[in-house]
Amino acid sequence: MDVFKHGQFKFRSLPRCLSSTIRSLSSERLDNRKSLSNTPSLPKRRNGISVDSYNELRKLILQAPLPTTVLQRTPTKEFSLNGIDFPLAASSYYILTLINDCSTLILFNKDCELCRIDLSNSLVLIHDICWSLKLNMFLMGGYSVYTFNPRSYILSKIEQIEFIRGEWIVSITSDYNSIYLLYSSRSTRIERRSIFLPYKIEKQWLQKDFLRHKDFLAQCIRINEWNILGMTIKQKNGEWRIDLFNLMNFNRIYRGCSLGQGVPGMRNCLIMPYNRLWIIINNCSISEQIILIDENGKIKDKTYINKPYGFFNLCLLGNEWIGMSLKDKLRLYKIQ
Repeated sequence: MDVFKHGQFKFRSLPRCLSSTIRSLSSERLDNRKSLSNTPSLPKRRNGISVDSYNELRKLILQAPLPTTVLQRTPTKEFSLNGIDFPLAASSYYILTLINDCSTLILFNKDCELCRIDLSNSLVLIHDICWSLKLNMFLMGGYSVYTFNPRSYILSKIEQIEFIRGEWIVSITSDYNSIYLLYSSRSTRIERRSIFLPYKIEKQWLQKDFLRHKDFLAQCIRINEWNILGMTIKQKNGEWRIDLFNLMNFNRIYRGCSLGQGVPGMRNCLIMPYNRLWIIINNCSISEQIILIDENGKIKDKTYINKPYGFFNLCLLGNEWIGMSLKDKLRLYKIQ
């Protein structure tokens, strides 16, 4: 039996980058179970591991750098984009972005550029990209919904998801079984669709379910592995905030604090999960901000990014790398 079984709840909030450490500690103790049973006096244990190992693990957790700290360092790697645009997403291996008004799609891994695909004759307009672990492909949303297979380099339109005139996808995200689409139109809504053909609508939330009277629009949605949906919201007074929702019933768990006044007309305030925390990419402030929000919707840390060409987007390659897209560069930062 897993020696961590009884302590599962206690460890569920630990950063995922330490899960391998926990598993190795567990295996080590299991492998030595016989020899330990013959030992006259056993060392004190806590949550299934020795006190020394527990203290060592806790020290690693406390010393793990925050993303806001990592992004102040010199980048570990840098690639040329030769263009500018906004959409960016990553799996644990691939990075996908589009440049020059979505006319060029570029695929990277952490070591090199893999391909560039000319979309200038395809009339493709993408506002958001996410990675689907279930499909093992990228999902892309704009005036249509697309999949991109990073192994075959094939971009495919999902014909079964139809649009009415004057609406488009502002943000797209997914969990293991469903796709979530945030629409911008006169009928602002979030749709949850099956991730498999024929992509049937499973649930729909109208604007009144997630925007309040003093709210102007919702810009970006993301889901973490605990089925919490984070949403960036612009209020009518020009300030942005982050709200968190429980996907089981779509109840608002936390109404986040204000991120401050945004630049008029700017709508590029984005969000992505980082373990139980949330990284906010606030392009709407005069000096672009990276803000770390805790699971209660409170600001944990923030930093200002002053780059020559501005700051556009972030992505995570598993738990090891953070990617940052700039005007004409993709920079990678080693987390550990």
